[in-house]
Amino acid sequence: MAASPIRASPVTAGQPTVRIRVVAAASGAIVTAVAAAVLSAGTPAVAQAATSQREVSSAGPHMRAPDLGTGSTIKHGLSSSNSLDWAGYAVTGPTITSVSGSWTQPVATCPGTKAGQSAFWVGIDGFTSDSPTVEQIGTDADCTKGTHKNPGGPVHYAWFEMYPLPLVVLDPVAYPVTPGNVLTASVTASGSNYVLAISDVGHWSYSTTQAASGGALNSSAELVTEAPLLCKNGKCKPIALTDFSSVAFTGATVNGVALTGPGLTANRITMTRNKKGTAVKASTSALDPTGHAFVVSWLAN
Repeated sequence: MAASPIRASPVTAGQPTVRIRVVAAASGAIVTAVAAAVLSAGTPAVAQAATSQREVSSAGPHMRAPDLGTGSTIKHGLSSSNSLDWAGYAVTGPTITSVSGSWTQPVATCPGTKAGQSAFWVGIDGFTSDSPTVEQIGTDADCTKGTHKNPGGPVHYAWFEMYPLPLVVLDPVAYPVTPGNVLTASVTASGSNYVLAISDVGHWSYSTTQAASGGALNSSAELVTEAPLLCKNGKCKPIALTDFSSVAFTGATVNGVALTGPGLTANRITMTRNKKGTAVKASTSALDPTGHAFVVSWLAN
């Protein structure tokens, strides 16, 4: 079975996840650290991939909520926890109808021939243990694997995913992601559909309406930096987290209000190498006084 990189709900203590990380592009090849083949797609909204690259059916659904552990805290509408693959905030409360936020696309710093990935996104669902779907849109700052003769390098691109469907990468010619530019993204529940939108302010915008997958709960909203997991033969582990220095999420809203709005609980997540949180990979700052902004900082891969 080919190794399959996946996006996932946050996990701790090696819990398996299922969100298959398919890398594809409508124009030109996007080759990432964990891709077993170069994939391509005919349009920005349709991704094609070899079966050996995805192995969707063999993964099996194992969506997991993060284990808060003995060192977690919950008070005054704020919670904290550790995760092996997420850093940022997940917000729970009444039915979630929308999430939005902005970030400046970080630069992927790629040392030598080592590969890595980091993703920055907003989404609905996927945080709680009973959530079988995730609706999300964002960007990546990745490092491709190289050799001494052909060194790897940074790759930046935009994508969306309606789990359990595969991730779709947007055409990098029509929708280029440039480090230093400001991206704004949102996911909005609209009846039995979701509207996913992303824009590079002043340069381009993209929006797609996707039908909800069965079982969508609208139970959480996320603004997250992620290190996708690599799964092979049923065993999963986080891949190297690309050095992105730091990324500031601003203008963050859930249901049109601050992350600490009435009835909402903002769950602060730190990315660590283990459940105890003794080795931090990416730290998450406290929310600013308005409840609309925070910073995730890279510490280790």
